Amino acid sequence: MQKIPKIKDFKAPDNYFDSLPDNIMDRITPHSSINWMKYAAAAAVLVVCLGVWQFNTFNSQVEDFSMDEEVSLYIESQFWTAEDVLSMVDNPEEILDQIIAEEMIYEVEYIDETDQNWY
Repeated sequence: MQKIPKIKDFKAPDNYFDSLPDNIMDRITPHSSINWMKYAAAAAVLVVCLGVWQFNTFNSQVEDFSMDEEVSLYIESQFWTAEDVLSMVDNPEEILDQIIAEEMIYEVEYIDETDQNWY
């Protein structure tokens, strides 16, 4: 133990602790980056809300079709054939009778009564 050199006691400079709080406060800079982060977070929330609103508006436009209109669109786009539609219903004879009755109305309107060759 005698070989270890002796260490002198550490002493603070005179009046060091009197001016220490002022020195610390002078070195601290205020955090100005928090202000722009608030605005960025608000803008992000606004963009997400507008996206959700736009997506829901787009989905509601698709659902506005009635069943008849939707079936007509499938048939007109040739996704379904008339046989496909008739195979989906419980009573295809009823639908065929309804179609024939509707066509007969149009045929009666266009018949020229002065024509002798109408059947």
